[in-house]
Amino acid sequence: MSHDSPVLTGARYFFLSYVPPPTPNDRTLGDHWVRRFFHDLHLAIDGQPGARLRRRGFADFTVRPPQDRAEQRRLALAEAEVFVPLYSPDYLNRDDSRREREWFRQRLLRAGRPVDGDNILPVLWTPSPAAVHALDQSRALALATDVDAYVAHGMSALCRLQKYQGAYKEVLGRLARHIVETAEGTPLQPAEPPSGRTDVPSSPSSEVPFLSVVLAPDLLPHPGRRNGRLPAHAEHWRPFHDRRPVVDDVTDAAQQLRMPIDVRSFVPDIDLFRGCPGVLIIDPWVVETEDGTAAVRAAVDCLHGWVGVVVVIDESAPGHRAHARGLLDRTVALLPATVRPLAVTTYDEWQVGIRGLVGRMRRRYLDAGPAYPPPGPPITRPRLWEHPPAHEGVDT
Repeated sequence: MSHDSPVLTGARYFFLSYVPPPTPNDRTLGDHWVRRFFHDLHLAIDGQPGARLRRRGFADFTVRPPQDRAEQRRLALAEAEVFVPLYSPDYLNRDDSRREREWFRQRLLRAGRPVDGDNILPVLWTPSPAAVHALDQSRALALATDVDAYVAHGMSALCRLQKYQGAYKEVLGRLARHIVETAEGTPLQPAEPPSGRTDVPSSPSSEVPFLSVVLAPDLLPHPGRRNGRLPAHAEHWRPFHDRRPVVDDVTDAAQQLRMPIDVRSFVPDIDLFRGCPGVLIIDPWVVETEDGTAAVRAAVDCLHGWVGVVVVIDESAPGHRAHARGLLDRTVALLPATVRPLAVTTYDEWQVGIRGLVGRMRRRYLDAGPAYPPPGPPITRPRLWEHPPAHEGVDT
């Protein structure tokens, strides 16, 4: 289709539903890759064959002041032909994201359409390792189960990485074709825009925490303690004088990424980080204790590629700098060359480094950690044209 085709205002082909960045604003609402996907999906729709009026999709980052973004979102949700949610662990855990989907499902029910039929076209944006997300994820895979990169990594990776551009264009074409065929073949009548708060059926969280583990002299297990385990003291550990506990900064970074946080003192356990991303924070003073070197080596045995290591020591005390550096070097020497720890000697270094590290470890876990399909019997992946029986009602 030519890009000079007339635009039919007030009629939306699709509504893009996504999780905004942790700190959205008018300039950055919708991250770069969501914006690119939205743009590319429009181009793919324009390229579909057939003579028809050119119709736009909706994403809230396309609304410019002084327009009311919330009002435009409300109207678009009531008139769009196809609802396109970008599924990720964040999306499926958040009530505000799922609330948009639930309102559109209620619109379909009122129109006599299946709640998970052709008018809802989920896209696997980032795979979720959680079993509670398996059914939703299987629906997002249905359109491209034969595109291995999409199944393994999701549309976000296909959009970002050059080596997946062939697969990216293939899936985009299928999405565009489905949207056009649904909107043109079985148009959905506009509804009264939503008003008030839409309740969503309860859904368990994926419960994949970000794990912050502290290995420090005062937190080492003692033989006299039952099972060698300690009271939870790690959340109070303060390597920097007159500063708050460092795990508070880890907590802030993890919660900005909408992950629950789990803080622990180190206890040797080969499965410690197997099911979640995390950071291991080491106080170099531990190497001067009787069992410290063995504890560091035991911690190394628990690491995975999605676990960051931070060696933290405050060198600001008068006459303390040389000794602090020596302890830091001794600790780093105990780690394999592949670990590449973040070595921190000031609080400012810590604050800058930990936020980036938490984000990278979360991404590594989603890319390389336990992935779909979840453990257990194979899940039947429904086709888009196969609808659940009417008695099943709304499924989330």
